[in-house]
Amino acid sequence: MKYRFINKSFGNRLFKAFMLIVLIPVIVMSAFYYKNLSEFTETKINNSVTENLEFTSKLIDSTISSFIKITNYMSYNDDVQSILKTKEYNTYDDRFKDIQAMYKISSGVLATQSFEVPIHIIDLNRKSRFSTTEYNVPIYEDSRGNFFHIMDSNEGKELSFIHRRVDGKESKDIVMAVGKQVRDKQEGEALGYIISDVYDDYFTDVFKNTNLYEDNNIYVIDKNGYIITDKKYKNMTGFKFYEEYLSYILENNKGTMEMDIDEVTYKAYFTTSPHTSIKIIELIPKRIIYKERHLAIVTFIIFIVIILFMCITASYMLSKSISQPINELSGLMKKVESGEREVNFHIKTEDEIGQLGKSFNDMVKEINRLIKEVYEKQYLVQESEFKALKAQVNPHFLYNTLESIHWMAKLKDYEGVTDMVVSLGKLLRYSTNKNSDIVKVKEEIEQIKNYLRIQKIRYSDKFEVVINIEEEVYDKYMLRFLLQPIVENAITHGLEQKMGKGIIEIRGIIKDENICFEILDNGVGFGNSKSKGEGIGMDNVNSRVKIHYGEAYGLIVEEKDGFTSVKILIPDIDESSNMNNRGEKFV
Repeated sequence: MKYRFINKSFGNRLFKAFMLIVLIPVIVMSAFYYKNLSEFTETKINNSVTENLEFTSKLIDSTISSFIKITNYMSYNDDVQSILKTKEYNTYDDRFKDIQAMYKISSGVLATQSFEVPIHIIDLNRKSRFSTTEYNVPIYEDSRGNFFHIMDSNEGKELSFIHRRVDGKESKDIVMAVGKQVRDKQEGEALGYIISDVYDDYFTDVFKNTNLYEDNNIYVIDKNGYIITDKKYKNMTGFKFYEEYLSYILENNKGTMEMDIDEVTYKAYFTTSPHTSIKIIELIPKRIIYKERHLAIVTFIIFIVIILFMCITASYMLSKSISQPINELSGLMKKVESGEREVNFHIKTEDEIGQLGKSFNDMVKEINRLIKEVYEKQYLVQESEFKALKAQVNPHFLYNTLESIHWMAKLKDYEGVTDMVVSLGKLLRYSTNKNSDIVKVKEEIEQIKNYLRIQKIRYSDKFEVVINIEEEVYDKYMLRFLLQPIVENAITHGLEQKMGKGIIEIRGIIKDENICFEILDNGVGFGNSKSKGEGIGMDNVNSRVKIHYGEAYGLIVEEKDGFTSVKILIPDIDESSNMNNRGEKFV
């Protein structure tokens, strides 16, 4: 089993865990709050606007209904009908009496009203018979037709006429007239007309009580979609409301919809007066209507930021209090790894960390005892055995290998210890084999693999190994220990001092009745090593090859494409049949 150590602070991981525990509820709560806030704000706005609109509708409905009642009352009044039946006056006194009677009737009617109501009594010839103002026959006619003709065709029904004009005496805008044809109560014939003018001021006073949102506008339209008046612009009286939205408004008594007018998006609310069927439409810019929600969201964000700051502070302090003794224990472990074994964990607590510290102290004591009583003895035995192999195996390599085993044992990397010990055992067995100095290439390659396996464990995969040996080369024969010193030189003086990961490639081919081995590495390069002893192993190999095979063979060292190349050239001969048991060359 191989252990992988990750350089991450326990305190940081604990802090992140605490933050995760805090953030998840905060995010869920934020989403829940935002959803409910949106729904609550939407409901609150809808309720407030709807209630306000209904109140406005009732006020306007009541006002217009009052005009209708006044018109009805006047049309059925006996004195009014009597005056309209009189075609001509013989004397001024007769006319004056009728005028006084009209003033008396109108004063009695208007005394119950809190607002001014201009009333006009007009005969069939459209001549004024009475007016509460300085009356000149107003123009009750536009593109939709003549108001008098419309009243005639509706035989005594109350009707409205939308038309903005100015009252000459009062200098007030008149936006609407409520009229009715007066018919004889006995015979049913038409006698004349009663018309009540509606000032725009009536609507303006109502609008003042409905200013819930800035930049809003309120339209008052009749049942046919014609605008009576509005709050802001006052220039659309008599025109139809926006055609693209009008049909939906006329088909429904109340509701909401979105409107895009002059590149501004509005939320529109509308309702219908129950008696007069007048529709009240309120348009509020969406940016205004949601201003309250945005304010609530900003307030919530500030609150969340404060909560997060408090949670981060609390998480940091809590993680620090937990991780501090663990960090101290980790520091003591690193000291033990570096060879300092006179350490002790001093924090005394009754929790798991205290138990861990006690176990650590016991472990250090036990390690010291084992090193003194067992490991040092075993090391001395191994050292004495390896002294006999000095001519064949680099003692420094053995020392480093055993040192690596030592630390892996202390770190309880049992799988790594097993791999290294097995490889070292095979390497030593190969080294101490006295049967012959001549071996098959596949035996030498297997020895190299054992050696590289040890080095890769020791250097923690600092380099990669590539072995490309032609298949027919494996069954050829060669001198023992020709490749290992070259590979060791490449690692020690080339790759060990290289920044980053290196590569070693071992090649073997047969060419022109010779066997050529090539060891390549992309280390610091031959002659650039800062360590001592560079090239000694290669000189020994070169000498052995020349002594055994002749001066035509040996080593070739060169640099190519960023790699250091060491070639070993030996003859392709059947050495196994020409060597005696002591490995001496047959002459």
